Amino acid sequence: MLGLMGNIAEVAHIRPKLQESEDMLRSFYMLRSYNKESDSECDIIEIRYSAAGILSHICSDGPKRWQLSEEELSYDTVLKGIEEAVDSWNINSKRSINYKSFNPILHILKVDCPYPCKLWAVWALTNLCQTKAGRFVPMLRRDGGVELLNKLKEAPDCPENIKRLSTITVMKAYDPNIGPEIEET
Repeated sequence: MLGLMGNIAEVAHIRPKLQESEDMLRSFYMLRSYNKESDSECDIIEIRYSAAGILSHICSDGPKRWQLSEEELSYDTVLKGIEEAVDSWNINSKRSINYKSFNPILHILKVDCPYPCKLWAVWALTNLCQTKAGRFVPMLRRDGGVELLNKLKEAPDCPENIKRLSTITVMKAYDPNIGPEIEET
Protein backbone atom coordinates (compact mmCIF):
# COMPACT_ATOMS: atom_id res chain seq x y z
CA MET A 1 0.00 0.00 0.00
CA LEU A 2 2.76 2.46 0.91
CA GLY A 3 4.59 1.72 -2.36
CA LEU A 4 1.52 2.64 -4.39
CA MET A 5 0.96 5.78 -2.33
CA GLY A 6 4.62 6.67 -2.86
CA ASN A 7 4.21 6.36 -6.62
CA ILE A 8 1.11 8.58 -6.48
CA ALA A 9 2.92 11.14 -4.32
CA GLU A 10 5.59 11.49 -7.01
CA VAL A 11 3.00 12.84 -9.50
CA ALA A 12 2.38 16.55 -8.84
CA HIS A 13 -1.16 16.80 -10.19
CA ILE A 14 -2.34 13.74 -8.25
CA ARG A 15 -0.69 14.59 -4.90
CA PRO A 16 -3.58 16.72 -3.61
CA LYS A 17 -5.85 13.66 -3.73
CA LEU A 18 -3.73 11.97 -1.09
CA GLN A 19 -4.61 14.72 1.35
CA GLU A 20 -8.29 13.95 0.98
CA SER A 21 -8.03 10.53 2.58
CA GLU A 22 -7.26 9.02 5.95
CA ASP A 23 -4.13 7.59 4.34
CA MET A 24 -2.33 10.84 5.16
CA LEU A 25 -3.06 10.31 8.83
CA ARG A 26 -1.86 6.70 8.59
CA SER A 27 1.33 7.78 6.80
CA PHE A 28 2.06 10.32 9.48
CA TYR A 29 1.54 7.82 12.29
CA MET A 30 3.75 5.28 10.52
CA LEU A 31 6.44 7.91 10.17
CA ARG A 32 6.30 8.91 13.81
CA SER A 33 5.60 5.76 15.70
CA TYR A 34 5.84 2.61 13.61
CA ASN A 35 8.14 0.39 15.60
CA LYS A 36 6.67 -3.05 16.21
CA GLU A 37 8.95 -5.22 18.29
CA SER A 38 8.11 -8.20 16.09
CA ASP A 39 9.40 -6.48 12.94
CA SER A 40 13.03 -6.37 11.89
CA GLU A 41 14.98 -3.12 11.71
CA CYS A 42 14.79 -3.41 7.91
CA ASP A 43 10.98 -3.62 7.98
CA ILE A 44 10.71 -0.67 10.34
CA ILE A 45 12.96 1.63 8.31
CA GLU A 46 11.28 0.55 5.07
CA ILE A 47 7.87 1.60 6.38
CA ARG A 48 9.11 4.83 7.93
CA TYR A 49 11.16 5.66 4.80
CA SER A 50 8.12 5.17 2.56
CA ALA A 51 5.90 7.27 4.84
CA ALA A 52 8.52 10.05 4.94
CA GLY A 53 8.86 9.94 1.15
CA ILE A 54 5.11 10.32 0.64
CA LEU A 55 4.97 13.22 3.07
CA SER A 56 8.13 14.84 1.61
CA HIS A 57 6.71 14.83 -1.90
CA ILE A 58 3.46 16.39 -0.68
CA CYS A 59 5.22 18.97 1.50
CA SER A 60 7.58 19.89 -1.35
CA ASP A 61 4.62 21.65 -2.97
CA GLY A 62 4.70 24.21 -0.16
CA PRO A 63 2.37 25.28 2.65
CA LYS A 64 -0.12 26.93 0.31
CA ARG A 65 -0.94 23.55 -1.22
CA TRP A 66 -1.31 21.89 2.19
CA GLN A 67 -4.99 21.04 2.64
CA LEU A 68 -5.10 19.53 6.11
CA SER A 69 -5.99 21.69 9.05
CA GLU A 70 -5.99 19.22 11.94
CA GLU A 71 -3.47 20.33 14.52
CA GLU A 72 -1.75 16.94 14.59
CA LEU A 73 -1.29 17.13 10.81
CA SER A 74 -0.29 20.75 10.39
CA TYR A 75 2.31 21.43 7.73
CA ASP A 76 4.94 22.34 10.31
CA THR A 77 4.18 19.29 12.48
CA VAL A 78 4.60 16.98 9.50
CA LEU A 79 7.89 18.64 8.50
CA LYS A 80 9.19 18.25 12.05
CA GLY A 81 8.16 14.57 11.96
CA ILE A 82 10.03 14.00 8.69
CA GLU A 83 13.18 15.62 10.05
CA GLU A 84 13.09 13.67 13.33
CA ALA A 85 12.55 10.38 11.50
CA VAL A 86 15.35 10.91 8.98
CA ASP A 87 17.76 12.02 11.69
CA SER A 88 17.13 8.75 13.54
CA TRP A 89 18.00 6.43 10.64
CA ASN A 90 21.28 4.62 10.08
CA ILE A 91 22.67 5.72 6.71
CA ASN A 92 23.96 2.19 6.10
CA SER A 93 20.59 0.48 6.60
CA LYS A 94 20.02 -2.09 3.90
CA ARG A 95 16.59 -1.78 2.36
CA SER A 96 14.73 -3.64 -0.34
CA ILE A 97 13.70 -0.81 -2.60
CA ASN A 98 13.76 -0.64 -6.35
CA TYR A 99 13.93 2.59 -8.29
CA LYS A 100 14.11 2.74 -12.06
CA SER A 101 14.93 6.44 -11.94
CA PHE A 102 15.96 8.99 -9.33
CA ASN A 103 14.09 11.79 -11.10
CA PRO A 104 11.24 12.00 -8.55
CA ILE A 105 13.73 12.27 -5.68
CA LEU A 106 15.93 14.71 -7.59
CA HIS A 107 12.89 16.87 -8.31
CA ILE A 108 12.64 17.61 -4.57
CA LEU A 109 16.22 18.92 -4.68
CA LYS A 110 15.40 21.18 -7.64
CA VAL A 111 12.40 22.96 -6.15
CA ASP A 112 12.28 25.53 -3.39
CA CYS A 113 11.00 23.43 -0.53
CA PRO A 114 11.64 23.03 3.20
CA TYR A 115 14.78 21.52 4.68
CA PRO A 116 13.12 18.25 5.90
CA CYS A 117 12.00 17.39 2.35
CA LYS A 118 15.48 17.95 0.98
CA LEU A 119 16.98 16.04 3.92
CA TRP A 120 14.80 13.01 3.12
CA ALA A 121 15.78 13.19 -0.57
CA VAL A 122 19.53 13.49 0.08
CA TRP A 123 19.39 10.78 2.75
CA ALA A 124 17.62 8.47 0.27
CA LEU A 125 20.25 9.04 -2.41
CA THR A 126 23.13 8.61 0.04
CA ASN A 127 21.67 5.45 1.55
CA LEU A 128 21.00 3.81 -1.79
CA CYS A 129 24.39 4.74 -3.24
CA GLN A 130 26.16 3.52 -0.09
CA THR A 131 24.37 0.20 0.25
CA LYS A 132 23.80 -0.78 -3.40
CA ALA A 133 26.43 1.22 -5.24
CA GLY A 134 26.56 -0.98 -8.35
CA ARG A 135 22.86 -0.46 -8.93
CA PHE A 136 22.31 3.12 -7.82
CA VAL A 137 25.53 5.08 -8.46
CA PRO A 138 25.24 4.64 -12.26
CA MET A 139 21.59 5.70 -11.98
CA LEU A 140 22.58 8.80 -10.01
CA ARG A 141 25.12 9.68 -12.71
CA ARG A 142 22.65 9.01 -15.54
CA ASP A 143 19.86 11.09 -13.98
CA GLY A 144 22.06 14.14 -13.33
CA GLY A 145 22.18 13.66 -9.58
CA VAL A 146 25.91 14.22 -9.19
CA GLU A 147 25.71 17.70 -10.71
CA LEU A 148 22.64 18.54 -8.66
CA LEU A 149 24.23 17.39 -5.39
CA ASN A 150 27.41 19.36 -6.19
CA LYS A 151 25.35 22.47 -6.81
CA LEU A 152 23.28 21.89 -3.66
CA LYS A 153 26.28 21.44 -1.35
CA GLU A 154 27.99 24.55 -2.73
CA ALA A 155 24.99 26.78 -1.99
CA PRO A 156 25.85 29.24 0.79
CA ASP A 157 22.65 28.46 2.69
CA CYS A 158 23.01 24.66 2.50
CA PRO A 159 22.59 23.09 5.96
CA GLU A 160 25.57 21.10 7.24
CA ASN A 161 23.69 17.80 7.36
CA ILE A 162 22.68 18.05 3.70
CA LYS A 163 26.19 19.19 2.75
CA ARG A 164 27.72 16.20 4.55
CA LEU A 165 25.37 13.64 2.96
CA SER A 166 25.78 15.23 -0.48
CA THR A 167 29.56 15.06 -0.18
CA ILE A 168 29.45 11.36 0.77
CA THR A 169 27.24 10.60 -2.22
CA VAL A 170 29.27 12.62 -4.72
CA MET A 171 32.48 10.96 -3.56
CA LYS A 172 30.83 7.57 -4.05
CA ALA A 173 29.77 8.64 -7.55
CA TYR A 174 33.40 9.37 -8.44
CA ASP A 175 34.54 5.90 -7.33
CA PRO A 176 36.34 4.42 -10.37
CA ASN A 177 35.51 0.88 -9.23
CA ILE A 178 31.81 1.42 -9.92
CA GLY A 179 31.06 0.89 -13.58
CA PRO A 180 28.80 2.95 -15.81
CA GLU A 181 26.19 0.23 -16.26
CA ILE A 182 23.36 -0.22 -13.78
CA GLU A 183 23.61 -3.64 -12.17
CA GLU A 184 20.34 -5.53 -12.07
CA THR A 185 19.41 -6.96 -8.70
